[in-house]
Amino acid sequence: MPSLRLDGRRIDVRDGDTIAAAAYRAGIRTFSRSLKAHRRRGLYCGTGDCANCLVTVDGLPGERACVTPARDGMKVDRETGWPSTDRDLLAINDRLHRLMPVGFYYKVFARPRWLWPIAERVIRRATGTGTLPLKAPARRMATRFVRVRTLVIGGGVAGLAAAATAAADGSVLVAEERELGARITDPAARETIARLAAEARAAGAEVLEGHTAIGIYEGPATAVLGRDELVEVEAERVIVATGAVEAHGVFPGNDLPGVWLGRGAAVMAAIHGVPIGDRVVIVANTDEGQHLADAIRAGGSDVALVAGRVLEARGSREVSSVSVLTPEGRRAFACDALVLSLGWAPRDTLLRMTAEPEVVGAGDVTSPGRSLADAEASGRAAGRGDPVEPADAGPWPVAEQDGYVCVCEDVSMHDLEHAWSEGWTSSEILKRYTTATMGPCQGALCSRHLAEHARAKGAAPAARGRTTARPPVRAPRLGDLTGAVHEQVERRTALHERHVAAGARIDHSGVWLRPGTYGDVDGEIRAVRERVSVMDVSTLGKFLVAGREARMLLDRVFPLDVGSIAPGRARYLLALDEAGYVMDDGLLAALGDDTFYLTSTSGGADRMEAWLRNWTDRLELHAHVLNQTAQLGAINVAGPHARDLLATLSEDDLSRAAIPYPGHAEITVAGVPCRAIAVGFVGELSYELHHPRGRSIELWDALLDAGAAWDIRPHGLDALDVLRLEKSHVYLAQDTMPDDHPAKLGLDWAVATHKDEFVGKRALERMNALPLERRLVGLRFDGPPQRGYPLAADGVIVGRITSCTVSSAAGGPVGLGWLRAIDGTFPSVLRAGDVTATVSPTPFYDPEGVRLRG
Repeated sequence: MPSLRLDGRRIDVRDGDTIAAAAYRAGIRTFSRSLKAHRRRGLYCGTGDCANCLVTVDGLPGERACVTPARDGMKVDRETGWPSTDRDLLAINDRLHRLMPVGFYYKVFARPRWLWPIAERVIRRATGTGTLPLKAPARRMATRFVRVRTLVIGGGVAGLAAAATAAADGSVLVAEERELGARITDPAARETIARLAAEARAAGAEVLEGHTAIGIYEGPATAVLGRDELVEVEAERVIVATGAVEAHGVFPGNDLPGVWLGRGAAVMAAIHGVPIGDRVVIVANTDEGQHLADAIRAGGSDVALVAGRVLEARGSREVSSVSVLTPEGRRAFACDALVLSLGWAPRDTLLRMTAEPEVVGAGDVTSPGRSLADAEASGRAAGRGDPVEPADAGPWPVAEQDGYVCVCEDVSMHDLEHAWSEGWTSSEILKRYTTATMGPCQGALCSRHLAEHARAKGAAPAARGRTTARPPVRAPRLGDLTGAVHEQVERRTALHERHVAAGARIDHSGVWLRPGTYGDVDGEIRAVRERVSVMDVSTLGKFLVAGREARMLLDRVFPLDVGSIAPGRARYLLALDEAGYVMDDGLLAALGDDTFYLTSTSGGADRMEAWLRNWTDRLELHAHVLNQTAQLGAINVAGPHARDLLATLSEDDLSRAAIPYPGHAEITVAGVPCRAIAVGFVGELSYELHHPRGRSIELWDALLDAGAAWDIRPHGLDALDVLRLEKSHVYLAQDTMPDDHPAKLGLDWAVATHKDEFVGKRALERMNALPLERRLVGLRFDGPPQRGYPLAADGVIVGRITSCTVSSAAGGPVGLGWLRAIDGTFPSVLRAGDVTATVSPTPFYDPEGVRLRG
């Protein structure tokens, strides 16, 4: 018979066993020890939602025994406990619990400071869930990228119904954590799942079994982790149908081995054929009670089904009796297993990670405890795109007595009360102070209890919500997230399909896919110069910077005078590194009340965020940086009739006084709230409309419809390259090199040299004291130029062409290029092959900037 080794002991394995099933059949009751108090932890949820059964498998810690299939030859170790999990001397911590009250980390080791490093080493040795395999060979996980119209997370009744319905409207991918229906004990539910799975597959939906969605990010983009691959999914819609987890009951003794949640107990008895005990008490306040009793009784247990509230569970190594307050009064039961079916908590962590309207829930995740028919109806409604209205969540066991709220972190109701009495009066602050919800289960069992406690204590509405949900939902291994990339990473704006439908040639611009041209570059340029045009500029980096020291942060980091920017005005911004070299540029808009809106180049958003956060920490400033790049779309409306077009769609004041150049204002365009920023990159009257990404299509269509009166047409990157070059605006990384400082680029006007301090100031002072040996200049040519071509003076190569075009607006061929000084003098006439290049003043078009001011 196949077998595994658990702590060196041979344990038989049967077909379909998990590690937990094989071990429980062999008499193992204590699977781990708790993090702080080293209390015994036994099987509890049976669904992978709690951390009670974390074990080390073949040298890899943190595996959930209740959902990990058992294999022949597998080596399993219980590492939480010293010298062993069954006989753990560190369990003395449980008796010293009163000497280590909640928040003691913040108090006991604050003084003297030298004590904390010693205490930290001791705490690290005494806690944790296993030993890292430092010498294990690295495992490379394959990574692939998938785009679908609809991603459904969860392969239960609601999820499969959503997939089957949504498949009629485009591609559908279903990600199911386990095998479809494998751990369902209700025959009717299994039949429904089988029927809906066949319907979904027949409709063309792809079902990935054994694939767990671990996080939803901006876009929305979803990371799905399989056994042998990481799948990064971009979907137009995400339907979360992850169901519900049974409510965690709080009462004295609630964490004893032998206390089970109902569905996990039923799976152990009905699926694995392992009796959970000889005498089992089921306390059920839901309509699943009788089904649980039948399933567990079929496993060979003597079952007592009771309705009521558990008052206390008793036992030393495991539960031996329970007291229940029934409608008839208090009753005591001798038992070796206690099963709870007290209500449901939605498994909604993924839903709470994002506020994007493209992400919706269906089934029990929106309304726990639904019937099969209701779950299917909810899934089909979500699949059609109809709103899914949440219903009554059913019973919820309010904690009214002491017991462990967070079994991962050993946080009890007494701890919550103590923390509250010390002034920590919101669910978020309680989380940080007590560490509840911060364990391996990430609040799957306890987050609602924390919120209910704050509510019961009378906390303000804003202070009693569920704690912040962050990825990952299930803990992945770092190696699984750094797998080899087999496909190119591509990011798309919300308007991508509109560009494709308009016949655009789609080009790569860094990681972004952007329209190069819609088929007529010259026509697009004329639309900007003569009428009106629109461009999708959603790829720009977009940041909100706020806080009482936000102005200080920006003034210290950037070389412009932030204090001189009045609310409603904006200014061009350079970002310099410590060496004084230009690393990015953008626009800084002052919103008032020490709040600013910052834009950066399309490829520089991640770097800009890291740069600002790094300096916030280094300077220890009270400032907040919010990256809104993926959250906001942006459309540039440019041309002499840009203001006329917006006036047909907005009732706001669009005059030059209301939105000066460069300036900004909050306006509504075609019903879409926008921050309109007057910009001049293309040299014409232009307004960037920054707006909620989910409304980009609505705004784009309205602009094109209203712009038909001026023969509007969109323009792409090819036209933009000509338009910006006519104005001699620099493309970073194309016209620049890594060691360029502002004077080399002719941008020293953007540096407030009078400021006492900014990043790169000392380096600029040293470099500016030296003669300029290289600079970027404007060039006019007597023939068609070629980008990248060397520039020569008297037969000696002294530079190269970085950008060039033939422009009617600029009066012929023009470009930008680098020149080196010869004996301290920059030549003015050069050769680029057969073409003569003459250094020219810039900008080439509208040098006074009259047109862009409208």
